[in-house]
Amino acid sequence: MPASPLPSAASLPPDFHAPAYERLVERMLRQLNMGHGLDELLASVFDQLSGVVPYNRIAVALLEEPAHVLRLVACRSDGEVNLKTGYASRVQGSTLAPLLETGQPRIIADLAEYSRRKPTSSSTALIVREGMRSSLTLPLLADGKPIGVIFFSSREPDTYTAGHAELLARLASPIAIGVEKTRLIGQLRQSNQELALANSAKDDFLDTLKCEVDKQTQQLRRSESRYRLLVEMGRVVNSSLDIREVFHHAAVQIHKQLECDRVSLLLTSSKSPTRHGFAVEFTGDREYWPDVPTQALPGSAFDWVMQHRVPQVVRSLRQDHSFPEDQRLFETGYGSKVYLPLLSRDLSVGVLGIVSRREQQPDHWDLELLREICSQLSIALDNASAYSEIERLKRELEQQNVYLRDEIRTDHDFGNIIGDSPAMRQVRVAVEQVALTDSTVLILGETGTGKELIARAIHESSSRSKNLLVKVNCASLAPGLIASELFGHESGAFTGATERRRGRFELSHHGSIFLDEISEVPAETQVMLLRVLQEREIERVGGSEPIEIDTRVIAASNRDLKAAAEAGEFRDDLYYRLNVFPILVPPLRQRREDIPALLNHFIARFSNRMNKPITRVDRRTMEILMQYDWPGNVREFENIIERSMIISRGDTLSIESSWLSGDGSLPSSTQERALEATSAVQPTLAEIERRAILDALQRCDGKIYGPGGAAETLGLKPTTLYGKMRKQRIKTTRQHE
Repeated sequence: MPASPLPSAASLPPDFHAPAYERLVERMLRQLNMGHGLDELLASVFDQLSGVVPYNRIAVALLEEPAHVLRLVACRSDGEVNLKTGYASRVQGSTLAPLLETGQPRIIADLAEYSRRKPTSSSTALIVREGMRSSLTLPLLADGKPIGVIFFSSREPDTYTAGHAELLARLASPIAIGVEKTRLIGQLRQSNQELALANSAKDDFLDTLKCEVDKQTQQLRRSESRYRLLVEMGRVVNSSLDIREVFHHAAVQIHKQLECDRVSLLLTSSKSPTRHGFAVEFTGDREYWPDVPTQALPGSAFDWVMQHRVPQVVRSLRQDHSFPEDQRLFETGYGSKVYLPLLSRDLSVGVLGIVSRREQQPDHWDLELLREICSQLSIALDNASAYSEIERLKRELEQQNVYLRDEIRTDHDFGNIIGDSPAMRQVRVAVEQVALTDSTVLILGETGTGKELIARAIHESSSRSKNLLVKVNCASLAPGLIASELFGHESGAFTGATERRRGRFELSHHGSIFLDEISEVPAETQVMLLRVLQEREIERVGGSEPIEIDTRVIAASNRDLKAAAEAGEFRDDLYYRLNVFPILVPPLRQRREDIPALLNHFIARFSNRMNKPITRVDRRTMEILMQYDWPGNVREFENIIERSMIISRGDTLSIESSWLSGDGSLPSSTQERALEATSAVQPTLAEIERRAILDALQRCDGKIYGPGGAAETLGLKPTTLYGKMRKQRIKTTRQHE
């Protein structure tokens, strides 16, 4: 093309002249016609301009549609680069918008001053940080339309003149044409690739047509076995409610009929945004059940089939593995698959998957037969789902009935609190004050003082009394199971968790929960309890969905929780959350005036139970009862009265003072008689073990788990000690508090 006339001499750089301009244009056109890629093209342009226009930094940004943003695609600098390749900004409202609309260049003599006037121009601020002081910006136009911008920057102010702008404006057109040409070449290559793919698809269609003819021929030969398979499937579906059993039988029959290598059944439920299920893989004469990972529904092949309700056929996983499941199957060595929807009462309930290690296998499979199998499996799923729901509701009802039976067996005595001592009157007032609120209550007191009765009184006097009061003895639960017991667990959360289970907090929804021996809760579970008190929500073990609960928390402990928190044995934040309304239940030795009333109460109870007409208590017995310190408090008092009722004759209650010895030892004469009676019989190993456990429990005040517990004293794991206690039928006093 003929060279463009040069600008006037007054506007040209002093070292540039017409021959140089013509040679520059010739070189640029030669480079532009060589068919380089975009990066090579721009690198060549930068080289050609290095001796014509002074710059320390040169960059090109191209316009991207339809977003209408400028993205930096190439940059060259003699120093540190802050405005890097890939940087993009919207054109609308920017300082470059007028340049692209008018096609006129822009010269900035002082970038620092310009940045102060235009503080919103982040790109200017970045090149100022690189040390640039002046710039020349030139729009690139192709066929009169803007396609981008070329930037020249210098470390000196006032570097660029109108002559530079006019010269570069003449060079901008061939540069823009070269860039646009490169783009068109790329689009042409892409079109060629699409055409090649279309030709490949045409070949696949011809192959499919041939396979269809072969399939129709073979279908006649399979009709008899197909009929037998459907009859057998109908028999199994109607005879079993175990979906795993039904699926296994169907998978074996499908494998024999289709010679596939894997059969899977994927299910979902309205309560979970994930899919689950099981699969059988066949290798020769062997079969095994691989794990089917739980996966979120959106974006999965399973979700696609569930939504469209039509089979998804992938003849070549090597060519088509756009879904995550397809990618995993391909990486495992499979070549093709079919996913079929399971429809029940116009609802999608699952997907049946048939997979082969060979490609193009779906062309040889009887899809109509698979649809009929899916219809029968859907019936089995519907029946099994209904049965499972009935079983689940039955289990929940039984679980609630366990607590209701415990409630029925428990003597509800707090309505008539035994004793009118000042200490008990104070407790009664505290119960009345807090009962009508939903505030958390912390009941403190020694073992056997009746903390559970106080908790029951608070619940029965509250607006929640029509719902359950769920009791949890934290000391009696194994540390590894306490979280599952309190918060429940999802199916598969840990070994043995074969189904979803609701925890004690869910059972106490709209009611109250009594956490006895709260000090024995492990540290990791304390964190979960803190969330319950703060957020009023829980998560099942192995679950990810929060569950809101409306439960009134009542906790109890025979330890000084404040001291335990200060010693680092109990979370101080959990202590302060629990200590909203503390109630201290006094020990029996501090309210001896209540002993006569308690005595009459227990005599009346045991008289009815044992059918013994006890109406009197001798003076010596009353003196013993009033003088004893009762380290076991009301529980010990109740046990002593029950023992005396068993051995008393006539209408008078009598107690042996040896029962009330502080160290639990017998008088010397009684010891001698006991030794004489047992000297002839050597204790068995079981008896020795039982005595050792009882001694350890007595020394540790019934505590099993944690520092100072019986398990640590005996050198056993807590779970081992729990097992031995169950075998020996030993229960700690804390389990009855």
